[in-house]
Amino acid sequence: MKPANPSQLLAVIAIAVLAIAAGMTCTAAPQMATKTSQVGAMVPNKTVHVDAAWVRAAPPGAMMLAGYMTLHNDGKEPARFAWAQSDVFGMVELHQTLITNGISTMRTAGEQTIPAGGSLRFEPGGLHLMLMQAQHALKIGDQVRFRLHFADGSMLDVTAPVSAEAPAPTVH
Repeated sequence: MKPANPSQLLAVIAIAVLAIAAGMTCTAAPQMATKTSQVGAMVPNKTVHVDAAWVRAAPPGAMMLAGYMTLHNDGKEPARFAWAQSDVFGMVELHQTLITNGISTMRTAGEQTIPAGGSLRFEPGGLHLMLMQAQHALKIGDQVRFRLHFADGSMLDVTAPVSAEAPAPTVH
């Protein structure tokens, strides 16, 4: 892993300060999720689909937002979700919120397995995409594009609306 550059370290420090101010502690070492685009054409993931993707609206001036969705694996083999990127955010990290002894903590989560025929939920108070370094302010109704990257090299493009509330899941 390359050493973090100064702007990434400042972003991580800002996140920790904001988390502490919000009554949370950030307990993991910084995992820099800014990765460059893969060389070559996109290989679409044909077994995973997304349901109820959304980005939580935040007050003006908020430095971070969170993204949620459910990933469904229709394949016969497990799928490994590795990382995500967005054209709206400079950094996207996979985080997990945990409550330990009554204290809310947040840590980077690393790759996640979606079981064959199963699902992986990103939801408030649990697994989520931590969205940092917004390129511009977002308001309710805006759309955020993500590219989800899987360990096998495949990718999945997702569009998520900015909303104050979670959308209703789609019935399959």
